[in-house]
Amino acid sequence: MAALTFNESLVMIIEEPLTREQAEGVLADVLHEAGYVKDSYRQAILDREASFPTGLFAGDVNVAIPHCDVESVNEGAMCVGVLRHPATWGRMEDKTQTCEVSLVVMLALTDPKDHLETLRKVIGLVQDQELVARVVAAETPGEVFSLVADKLA
Repeated sequence: MAALTFNESLVMIIEEPLTREQAEGVLADVLHEAGYVKDSYRQAILDREASFPTGLFAGDVNVAIPHCDVESVNEGAMCVGVLRHPATWGRMEDKTQTCEVSLVVMLALTDPKDHLETLRKVIGLVQDQELVARVVAAETPGEVFSLVADKLA
């Protein structure tokens, strides 16, 4: 599996209420400004999400895992967003349903083979709802990073 860059600069705590599209745009812009993704990435994320929702209903704290095809990615990276005001996301397991998402793990993958392994790690994080609750309550990007880095590395 190719290494994905993930560091504190790729963690955002978003205080203002946003729609799913706005939240995805903010995180996509972080990846773009850092050079990890191409100009096409933001729209590719929005387009893919419209057809294949990535919200995971997990119980207390729901998570979304937006990603798109490798063509829009320069270098593998992961961006994490904590939404202080949950946004409505389509559910991965049933696109007719929605869930309120508070944690977004946006992936920029360069090798399609990395997709399943990376999703496995994110789902492992999601299943630890006690940890996820601590993540969304964290006060700083550094605190978020320290809580999730081992799970996502």
